[in-house]
Amino acid sequence: MSGDRPRTLRRLARAWLCPLGWGWPRDPRLWVFGAWHGRRYADNARYLYRYVRDHQPDLRAVWLADDEAVVRQVRAEGGAAVMAYSRAGIHAALRAGVCLVTHGAEDANAEATLGGLLVNLTHGTPLKRQGHDVVSSMGAGRRPLSWRRLPGLTVVASRTGRERVMSAYGLPGSTVLTLGYPRWDGFAENAHGLLRRLGVEPRDHAGIVLYAPTGRRLGHSRLDVTQGGRLAALGEWLQRERLMLLVRDATSLSREEREVLVSEARMREISVSALGDIQPLLPAVDMLITDYSSLMYDYACLERPIILMAPDLEDYLEHDVGLYGDYLADAPGPVIGTWDQLPVAWRDVMAGRYAVRLARFAGNHAEWHDGQACPRIIDAIKRRLGLPPVPGCGGTAPGATTSRRNASSLPGRSPRR
Repeated sequence: MSGDRPRTLRRLARAWLCPLGWGWPRDPRLWVFGAWHGRRYADNARYLYRYVRDHQPDLRAVWLADDEAVVRQVRAEGGAAVMAYSRAGIHAALRAGVCLVTHGAEDANAEATLGGLLVNLTHGTPLKRQGHDVVSSMGAGRRPLSWRRLPGLTVVASRTGRERVMSAYGLPGSTVLTLGYPRWDGFAENAHGLLRRLGVEPRDHAGIVLYAPTGRRLGHSRLDVTQGGRLAALGEWLQRERLMLLVRDATSLSREEREVLVSEARMREISVSALGDIQPLLPAVDMLITDYSSLMYDYACLERPIILMAPDLEDYLEHDVGLYGDYLADAPGPVIGTWDQLPVAWRDVMAGRYAVRLARFAGNHAEWHDGQACPRIIDAIKRRLGLPPVPGCGGTAPGATTSRRNASSLPGRSPRR
């Protein structure tokens, strides 16, 4: 409870904005954006903001942040950004017809945007249970409270995501739209150039493997990614296969974990601070290793191999927030528990033994990956507000596209760019 006290005090201090938010005249063509509790310029909100800024001249996009560094970052791109509770930020929030976020209204300015349309772009298809669906008592405090503001529209990436979000938060189906994710536009960026800026030359390796585990205990706990000495013992195998293993933990690595990575020529940490959004890097990654992260659903758009590393699966199911679906049956690839199982899992994947599973997984979660998520979302919002729709957006489900069928460079060991 003590950890929530500062947040509660801030809410009380800003409560005077609520009646203004309800009564202030709104401009349906002014859209404000925010993400990750105002602390990051990232995720679906970032990519939709850029699209509105660059391709929708009839709309005005303003980013609201709770961090001066975020404001500078947006402005450096030529965008409009202000602190959410500055005079300019409050004025923009009061006038905005639409507030677009990744987590909740607190991403922008929860009080001054009250009279506008709140659109939650979400931040990944849920695999970890959320809201009312949390199975352990530890998540009870994070369940939706009666005073929490529900979005007028919620955007999800797949039919599976729609079912889970509706269940978790009790949202009516008419407000949850399956339209795909704006952050998938990051796949079109220069992934190999990004890899080089991070100090990894793609041509020096036969394959790039990304290990990206998620946090535990609602972010209050984490795994030892090295698993004692098991990760270091993989060095010879990585060298023999000419693979580079990138490690990107949900939180900062410990000193001991960093020492292991620094000592191995074919291992490298990719910190969250060095790379806010991971999606632009994914086209340069030939195989993903993760556990309970929604990143696997994004990576499915590329139809490349996925290995699941779940050393604490039973504990996570029983004592953490729990998982949706049947983890083992739904897995797009092999499920392992330790690093020393990776070489065998690798050989099985390379032999094509999980191709059918992967294709089914991609079909379930990447159907809407066609490069048109941003226009579809904008069109849905405009129609809701009675604005002229986006030309060519009918909102129908896309068919299979070549953009999500880029072959991995691994099976043929083709030269890297």
